[in-house]
Amino acid sequence: MTVIPPSAKRVAPAALNTKATEDYRSNRLFRHMAAGEVDGMAQRLEHLRYGKGQMIVQRHDQDQGIYLLLEGVLLANQYARSGREVGYRRLNPGAYFGEIAAIDGLPRSVNIVALEDARIARLPQRLVHELIDSSPRFMRALLEDMAALTRSLTDRLFELTAVSVACRVDIELLRMGSAAGTDGKSAIINPCPTHAELAVMLGSQREPVTRELNRLASLDIVRQTGRSLHILDMEALANEVEQIVGEP
Repeated sequence: MTVIPPSAKRVAPAALNTKATEDYRSNRLFRHMAAGEVDGMAQRLEHLRYGKGQMIVQRHDQDQGIYLLLEGVLLANQYARSGREVGYRRLNPGAYFGEIAAIDGLPRSVNIVALEDARIARLPQRLVHELIDSSPRFMRALLEDMAALTRSLTDRLFELTAVSVACRVDIELLRMGSAAGTDGKSAIINPCPTHAELAVMLGSQREPVTRELNRLASLDIVRQTGRSLHILDMEALANEVEQIVGEP
């Protein structure tokens, strides 16, 4: 039985009333497809809104649609019977999820929870199956991203088993800084996960995460301003990782 804390109870999504539904076209899932092929899906997508804390997908769901994140931040997670939360990855605008169940036809393997208000476009199951059967460009993007996900999970397994919590914090900050865009010297992560959210993703507790962020701040490597985390020196942060792991 899946354990769901009160803050992540499932609630019916709100229909999207805004006319701003065109931005699904820029999702990375469609990066190899012709514009006409992508435009042809417009009338078949479902546009939905979810509030902070709402569960969008629940582990063991049978649905095989694919969801495109247009706005907001989501977390892929799972709960043990004890109530302990295990976080797998954060999803930012431009990401998509649900492809694994769409490919193998099995139930959902994780929960997807909104960390802030989110806007989503959903490709219904029938449309997904049509694209898998008829669009090589669609499948090319899926396969490339599945390969990247496998590599990422391999890295995270190594980190969890062979690297200290402090170093895992540094590695995750490098990842987020790179994803946020950087000039090679600095980066701004906005919004930055809370210390508790970082701990969930790193398989740790909040206290050691806070200690490491405070240590990095004392070295003038990072600075927190509200919900924004400024990485002041990407090279110095990479050096912190290299001293332990052997490579940044």
